[in-house]
Amino acid sequence: MISYIQVLMMTEYVRTTIKLREDVYQTLKKEAGVKNISEKINELLIKMLFKEKKSLFGTMQKTDLSDLRDHEDRL
Repeated sequence: MISYIQVLMMTEYVRTTIKLREDVYQTLKKEAGVKNISEKINELLIKMLFKEKKSLFGTMQKTDLSDLRDHEDRL
């Protein structure tokens, strides 16, 4: 899976306009500052769009051989 750092390193920026609600804008401005709003929005979008998928590999409990049966036992 691609990490956040790798995405930032291999990305060219594109200029675009987005419409934000006033409360969202104020929160972004408060958290990131006026000059860093674009970086904060990019960070949030990357976290949401490139989430690491959880794998079920290795989640089963370990068992021992005492649980196994021969195929003849089933007949």
